[in-house]
Amino acid sequence: MGMSASQGRLLFIKAALSDNALKAQFIMSEKIALATQKDDAYEDYCNALEKTQLKVACNIGGTIPGYVDANFSSLCTYNENMTRQYTLRNNDTGHIVVSEEVKETYDVYDNDKYAFAYAMMGFENEQSAKIGINNDESSSLYMTRAEESVFNSKKDTDPKLLSLYEKIETSEGELKQEALNEFRDYLYSKYASSIYNANKFGQININSGSVSQRVDKTSVNKDFNQGENKTWDDIKGEFNYYVNLWQAIHEAGGCQAIPAGYENGDEGNEWLNNMVNAGLITIMSWDATGGKGNWSDTSVATSINSNFLQEEPDKKELARIEQEYTHTLDVINRKDTEFDQELSKLETKKKSYETMEQSTKKAIEENTQRTFKIFS
Repeated sequence: MGMSASQGRLLFIKAALSDNALKAQFIMSEKIALATQKDDAYEDYCNALEKTQLKVACNIGGTIPGYVDANFSSLCTYNENMTRQYTLRNNDTGHIVVSEEVKETYDVYDNDKYAFAYAMMGFENEQSAKIGINNDESSSLYMTRAEESVFNSKKDTDPKLLSLYEKIETSEGELKQEALNEFRDYLYSKYASSIYNANKFGQININSGSVSQRVDKTSVNKDFNQGENKTWDDIKGEFNYYVNLWQAIHEAGGCQAIPAGYENGDEGNEWLNNMVNAGLITIMSWDATGGKGNWSDTSVATSINSNFLQEEPDKKELARIEQEYTHTLDVINRKDTEFDQELSKLETKKKSYETMEQSTKKAIEENTQRTFKIFS
């Protein structure tokens, strides 16, 4: 009986040691998994450090540029404090991305940048007050009555202006339209203020077509009366902004409205960053140097200095990731400590079982020697 009991106890101890080793192995696997989780959390944190947010310069409270989140509203709507004019091009369609209002206005005034600019500023009767070239009212070539009024007052003292007008009369086909465009560009470059005042103060009578009489300004283009307290210097920046925008749309062959909900705010900033980073949207900027000015592709990498576009760490995302990373490390460290404590307990049990095993083996050996001595 003694030997049988000792043998049973030895088998129990070996089973306990095996179970103890299995538990230790399982805990070590869990510790390895924790280490992997820690590596993943650290990688997410590093990615957040590298993630940037597009910013655009804006003269905030003075002449020193500050930076605001770049989204459609901050980048592509008129703001007198902007250091540069931008627009967005959809690289798939080639069209300019605009607001719904701009698209609707361009659909109406796609043939006239100056009428488009006035319409965007609320002066929506500008194009309807047109005078056909060579007295042809059905012609698609026209000046507005305000433009004709200014032309008539300036043609005798400005030979170039008269020459450009005569070029319209002697041109044919597409060249005639080109000549008109050249004429009106020159007219606005020299006399935009006079044209604005002609519209604003009623030097024309839209109903009668007279360009000579001055009428009470409340009886003419009422839309212009909303700006009666503004001079040309007050509005020319916005006017030129929309003229430039029309040119970008015209050169791109059209425009499309930005998806609703992505015009501004955090979602708008995220949308713009994602679209630019994915190569789906290109930022274009207006360069007014060198005469007429032109649109060209730009980016943070090609921006000529830090006063225009730049990328900064995404502070909101970084703060979120830092909080998440700290929480994850805290959870991992607590679990790791618990696993270490479990391993320590298992190691203590192991030593206890090994001591019991040695003691049992010794008892079996002594019992065996006594038994064989009796029968020897």
